[in-house]
Amino acid sequence: MKYFICVSLILAGCSNTMTEQQCSETNWHTRGISDAWAGKYLNTANEYMEQCAEYGVQPDLRQWRKGYLSALHQQCPASKAFELAANQQNYAGPCLADTEFKKTLSISAEEAKQKMELHRIETRLQEIQIAKGSADKGQQQDLSWEEYQLQQELLDIKGTLQITEPEPLNKFLFEK
Repeated sequence: MKYFICVSLILAGCSNTMTEQQCSETNWHTRGISDAWAGKYLNTANEYMEQCAEYGVQPDLRQWRKGYLSALHQQCPASKAFELAANQQNYAGPCLADTEFKKTLSISAEEAKQKMELHRIETRLQEIQIAKGSADKGQQQDLSWEEYQLQQELLDIKGTLQITEPEPLNKFLFEK
């Protein structure tokens, strides 16, 4: 029995067009699993529907989808979504059909974007502190205004990210 399932999984991944016999005899749940592991997209089901319609056969797409999503859920863990977001990679693969993966990816991507913005602001605040040392009074005033605006942005971002250990807004003011 195991041998039959393995062979059918292999054959299911290799064939591009369905024969009449395949349309009527395929275990659609198993086919969904093999398609997910082969990296096929959710819209593959539409192709099966069209191909089998030529023979007057209605594939069991409910079972196909059930198998597809179960396999997809196994190969698309939240850790993969976190990794893609952290590396700021645009992802358009089949894992997006898994709602949990898609949600995690979206949230993680937004967090990564905010952390980059946080880093940009903190770097600029450091630059301002250094520049204030050699600036004249007018430039210092401009730099202080920019510093204030960046600190406000920093508050907004840190509030969104829910930083657990708050840091002083301007670390340089608290240095000895």
